[in-house]
Amino acid sequence: MQKVLKICKKCGIYAGSCSPDSKIHGGECGGELIDTGISHDELMIIRKISSDNSFLDAMIELKQKDIIEYGLKLSQFKSQIEQKRQVNQQEKNHVRCPRCGSTNITAGQRGYSMLTGFIGSGKTVNRCANCGHKWKP
Repeated sequence: MQKVLKICKKCGIYAGSCSPDSKIHGGECGGELIDTGISHDELMIIRKISSDNSFLDAMIELKQKDIIEYGLKLSQFKSQIEQKRQVNQQEKNHVRCPRCGSTNITAGQRGYSMLTGFIGSGKTVNRCANCGHKWKP
């Protein structure tokens, strides 16, 4: 069973690490703690969507009023977080130009040079279509 987070009535601080038996907030205000009904895992999902305390308060209220709607919202948030994670992973896997950071990269043969002729012309190089920088793959 997961611990349910508590909130101080007086100062509004969320006291997730307080013991379940604790009735008083450990901070300077000495306010009374009330149960939010939100678990730590649920809080982490909500915080990844928004760090605004009024949003968290609205989610706590939604859980108390309509648990089914709350569950639907939470699963939508999980999907959004997973999609963001996948997009970030794909962006990390893109080849980027070491000079300008562009992802507009082409790969091709080195080509003929007046200086070296055909020496090394069969080697593959990456070229940035943005700045023209060439480098070995």
